[in-house]
Amino acid sequence: MNPIRTTSLFAALVLCACAGQEPVGPPPPGGGLNPCGGGATPVVVSLPVGGVAVLSDRAAIGCAELAAADGGVGKFLVVAANADTAPDNKPDFVLADSSVSITFANVTGQRSGALTQRGAGPELSSAMAQLEAGASVSAEARLRAMERRVLRLGDRRSLRGAAQLQRSTGVLGQVSAQSTPTTGDTLSYKVPDAKSDNACEDFTQVRAVVKAVGQHGILVQDVNSPAGGFSSADFTAIADEFDKVIYTADTVHFGSPLDIDNNGHVVLLYTPIVNAITERGSGSVTEGFFFGGDLFPVSQCKQSNGAEIFYLIVPDPDAKFSDKREAASVRENTRGTIAHEFQHMINLSVRIRNDVPDETTWLNEGLSHFAEELVGRKVRGFNDTQELAIADVADQLNGLKDFNAFFGQNLVRFRNWLRAPGDIGATSEHADTSLAVRGASWALLRWSADQYAKGNVAAFTRALVAGPESGVRNLTARAGVAFDSLMAGWMVANFADNNGITGINDRYTYISWNIRNVETAVNQGDGFPLVVTSLAQDQSLNGTAPSAGGSYFQLTTSSGSRTIIGQLDSAGGAATYTGARLYILRIE
Repeated sequence: MNPIRTTSLFAALVLCACAGQEPVGPPPPGGGLNPCGGGATPVVVSLPVGGVAVLSDRAAIGCAELAAADGGVGKFLVVAANADTAPDNKPDFVLADSSVSITFANVTGQRSGALTQRGAGPELSSAMAQLEAGASVSAEARLRAMERRVLRLGDRRSLRGAAQLQRSTGVLGQVSAQSTPTTGDTLSYKVPDAKSDNACEDFTQVRAVVKAVGQHGILVQDVNSPAGGFSSADFTAIADEFDKVIYTADTVHFGSPLDIDNNGHVVLLYTPIVNAITERGSGSVTEGFFFGGDLFPVSQCKQSNGAEIFYLIVPDPDAKFSDKREAASVRENTRGTIAHEFQHMINLSVRIRNDVPDETTWLNEGLSHFAEELVGRKVRGFNDTQELAIADVADQLNGLKDFNAFFGQNLVRFRNWLRAPGDIGATSEHADTSLAVRGASWALLRWSADQYAKGNVAAFTRALVAGPESGVRNLTARAGVAFDSLMAGWMVANFADNNGITGINDRYTYISWNIRNVETAVNQGDGFPLVVTSLAQDQSLNGTAPSAGGSYFQLTTSSGSRTIIGQLDSAGGAATYTGARLYILRIE
């Protein structure tokens, strides 16, 4: 894993309320930075309410004058963003005015009234308490990293070996009655050790009993599972939901899995080995995982079951293998896990079939979190782009809680990113371990699908899985626009969506979510979580702009004076780091 790369560049976004006519004068005494230093002529940014300007030219970034198009006082959002396509470049900057004294202010988020509509009461608070802990990403992070290292997923020769296994053992979609087990059969599987550095070498042989066979899924349970687990009716219900909802939604949106065991089914193996991954007393839990080694021949991975399979926790009411897990909670919590891990299986399957390198972690994880949402929409009868508010997704908090299973975790992860958008970006290589990155990746994908799928989200997401590009190049190729365009639209939308701004273009909103509504709700009484720092005269503020992220600021132009801003380096010149951008929205 690569650490976050921090550049040595110092930059400053400077505000100057300057009287008089252009050009702007030299820097003030006392060492303060001044935009347009040396008498440069500012680039005038004149906006109507709801208007947006994207500054990428170095001269404009270092020397811009904000003006209200109607000549009045204006309130503006300024996003100091980083549109660098390379991940984890994180230059620092300081917001300052041109006064002699340089001071630093605390960064605080906006606060708005508490949500009072239905679906946001005590029941939501209870659900949020469960979501705060969240599912563990540590085991999955190790497995994804292990896949890249051990299976050499970036090596096309390795993928060709897996593709050869598919061609030699099965034909996609062709079911062999002889290879499809029946309820009550006992089968043998090799469960990879998720804590190992090489799960292809370290695994446990288990025997499992077939509990249900559906049209697309085979549910099997480890014979060592503790008593008090799922009933026959539970297994039947799980198989039915997999067939009719999860399998359908995931294959429509992402593509088809391989069928190397030639039985037309995916195996869902419930085993206490997964329970044991989670340390007792841990604040999070590993609910299940997919391991790509199962899609490779044994010659490349000894653990391989030569089958499409993922591994899930079992109910453990007596806490035999880890903490206590009741059947109802395991059933609820693994619904989204199945949708998530199935996307990973499909993603690798498609790339093996197409003989192209694997997807980058941030986009692969973003797609799996998108899968959770898309399955949830199918469960609740919503279409792929229907605008959802908190009342739509959190009004059924009894029994099988769809909010917890499919929607809540994405909203909580994104809330965590909104609280510190300058800390880490949506395309970070730390998506394997950072829930905030995963939330931002999901939101960037969600917004991109809203804006560029042309009404067909499934076609858009299937194209992303197919590649052949990966990462930022994949997303921009499917959207058909530059990354800078994606960043500008998404970063502004995170503030502007459903914010009552007159004249805002739909490009700067989410179509599928009322983001301000749902994120205010999951922020539980602390208002909308996006941190926006107010910038006044005689004030200087710290900030950072990681790749695919940035810091948000708000300022008001003064009557009778000119408002000059600039993002500068330590010498007073315009910032030159790769990806430096200013996105400016007139709010009022």
